[in-house]
Amino acid sequence: MSHRTDSSGWQIATGIQALPAVIIICGLWLTPNSPRWLMFNDRREDALAVLQKVRRRADVDNGWPEMELAVMGEESQLGKQEKGPWKDLFNEKNRRRTGIACTIMVFQQLTGVTFSSSYGPTFYRSVGLADMAFIYAVVNNATSVVAAIMAMVFLDMFGRRTLVFHGGWSQGAFLIAIGALGRKANLNVQESNGIVASMQIYTSILHMTLGPGAYITAAEVGTQKLREKTMALSTALNVVVGFVVVFVTPYLLVDIGAGLGYIWGGFAFSTSIWAWFFMPELKGRNLEEIDQLFEARISAWQFHKFQTDGLSHDLAVHQTDKTNAKIIEQSEDVERTAATAPIGNIKLNY
Repeated sequence: MSHRTDSSGWQIATGIQALPAVIIICGLWLTPNSPRWLMFNDRREDALAVLQKVRRRADVDNGWPEMELAVMGEESQLGKQEKGPWKDLFNEKNRRRTGIACTIMVFQQLTGVTFSSSYGPTFYRSVGLADMAFIYAVVNNATSVVAAIMAMVFLDMFGRRTLVFHGGWSQGAFLIAIGALGRKANLNVQESNGIVASMQIYTSILHMTLGPGAYITAAEVGTQKLREKTMALSTALNVVVGFVVVFVTPYLLVDIGAGLGYIWGGFAFSTSIWAWFFMPELKGRNLEEIDQLFEARISAWQFHKFQTDGLSHDLAVHQTDKTNAKIIEQSEDVERTAATAPIGNIKLNY
């Protein structure tokens, strides 16, 4: 398909992209309503039924769904389910949360996510790898899918802030490597292989850290009243910046080629600096706890150790303990397997 010169080349590619949308539409019929939305609309029994359906049987027997509803009830009594106006996104109470959501979504685009997904083949051609450009792009996309699946585990295991921080500087390192290796007009085999490897690793890191981490953070960080508007504004900025990146990338590839890695690399390092000073860790916190954390006006690096109170804290502790127990159980299984493995099957690779 990469060698087609008629319109069927882009038509087939576009048609294939419709398949995930069809799957999502069909899946919506199987998706239950949000328990929080049901609770805030005076449908407590329906909310309880949904929680009992999606939670573990042991948690249902111990009454944890009822505790979750009690936490939501506290928020309902405080009036936090009411929707706030757009102007409240920028008042003294909410501007920090709005800024975090918007900044991380902008950085996601400025580290080159659209560049790698939209102009991969064009980039490979610009550095003299035209023969394998399409194959490299396919491999790039395949590794990105695997990395995104791994992110679903790592974001809860290591935390959003940790992954975004380390993802930023590590992306920057490989982007700078791309710029340095591609500085010559005629590349040798080693330099070409280095560019391909750096591109693959950079893209994998991006889709394992900042790529999904940006959307998760933007969805979590908003207040109950403004969560939808916070997500809408940050996503709109993401789209606008993405459009600018897509628009200018072809011109930059013509002018500076692989030197584009220096630009995206600079933004990637800036992402790490921003994450260190301004991005809070929200791993293991429920939405009610997040409200308490921001109301305490603590610095970003204090979020992970700050103790909240009330029912929301008790619920979060239970959920965290359950996650940690699962991780410990998996680690013990690995240790038992290693201990019982025959010595003859052990191989050391250096």
